[in-house]
Amino acid sequence: MSQSDANRIAAFPELASDLAAACAEAIEANRLDDIPDDSLGQAFGAIVRLYAAKAQMGNAPRPYGRNSGVTVTDVAIGCTALLESAGIEVFELGAWQSMSGIGRLTPQGGNR
Repeated sequence: MSQSDANRIAAFPELASDLAAACAEAIEANRLDDIPDDSLGQAFGAIVRLYAAKAQMGNAPRPYGRNSGVTVTDVAIGCTALLESAGIEVFELGAWQSMSGIGRLTPQGGNR
């Protein structure tokens, strides 16, 4: 790993805060069209891949952090987009979750 790679990883908390702030500003100022779809997809895909890698190591973190303001509707829309883009039906997701348990925040059958 190069020094610049190490610096970029070390700067992740600051980058995440900056990205979260930029997203919040775009929503609050109703400037959604100023965010290129390709750029949003690139960031979303990268975050999903990183989250999945951590979950596969057995350390599934909470999917969103402090003061995120994520609503149930936001989650449903995001999940729908992810499932559709991967060609996965909700039934298939349920079967995969039953067999793998990867990414679960609570034990199967546990309370949230």
